[in-house]
Amino acid sequence: DTDLVPQGMGTGGSRSLQVAGSAVMVASQEVLYKARNLAAHLLESSEADIVASDDGLVVQGVPTSALSWAELAEAASDPGRLPADMEPGLFADPGYEQTPAGTAPFGCHIAVVEVDTETGDVDLIRFVAVDDCGTVVNPMIVEGQVHGGIAAGVGQALFEEIRYDDYGNLLTSSFVDYAMPSAADLPSIEASHTVTPTPHNPIGAKGIGEAGTTGSIAAVHNAVVDAVSHLGIRHIELPLTPQRVWSAVQDASPS
Repeated sequence: DTDLVPQGMGTGGSRSLQVAGSAVMVASQEVLYKARNLAAHLLESSEADIVASDDGLVVQGVPTSALSWAELAEAASDPGRLPADMEPGLFADPGYEQTPAGTAPFGCHIAVVEVDTETGDVDLIRFVAVDDCGTVVNPMIVEGQVHGGIAAGVGQALFEEIRYDDYGNLLTSSFVDYAMPSAADLPSIEASHTVTPTPHNPIGAKGIGEAGTTGSIAAVHNAVVDAVSHLGIRHIELPLTPQRVWSAVQDASPS
C-alpha cells in the first residue's frame, strides 16, 4: 500500500530479516539512544549509567530510580522537559539500505531414495539438511522455511510439471492433473543449522527462504541418478516421474 509504505523493491531474495529486520533494529537503536539521553536528563544521572529493563530505563544499581516507556514517551512530547537540542517525540526513521545488495546462505542437503526399476517409482526415504543462514532470530520460522522449501523442491524434482498438447492447450490445469507431493510422499525431515553471521547487515542474518528449495532439488535429482548409475544412466530430465525414470532404465538396459 503506497499510502503506508512510500517506497520498496517488492518481495524477493529472502530479504525480510536482512532488510526490514535491520531497518527495525537501526530505528530501535536510535530510539533507545534518545530515550537514554532523556532518562539521564530526567533522573539526573550519567547516560552511561542508564540501562534498559523489562519495563523501561533504570539507573544501574539503583532500581528505584527508573522511568517506564510510557513515562518516557510522555516526557518526550513535552518540550519543557527535554534536554537542549533534543527534538520532541521518541521517534526514529533512519531507513536501511543493505550494501552489498544481498547475502547468500550455504549448506548441505542429502537425499536417500529407493528406485523401483520395474515401475520407475521413486521413494524418498530420508532427507538431511544442514543450512547456514547466519544469525537465527526465530528458530521456529527458520525451521518452517527449511521444511517448506524442501517440500517445494521435492515437488519440483519428482512431481510438478506444466504440460501442453500439440495445439498449446494446457493439460495440467488443475490439481487433478498437476501432481504435488503430499505428506505421505515426504519423510521426516532432519534439519540442522550452523551459524556464521554475515558482516553485511547489523543482525548478521542471511536469507533462508530459498535454501530448502535449491538444495533439495539437486539432492533428490542426484540421488535418483546415482541409484541407477550402475546401468550407465548419467542424467534424467526433471521432473523424475515414474514414466521418465522407467524410460531411462529401459533405454539403458540391453535388448
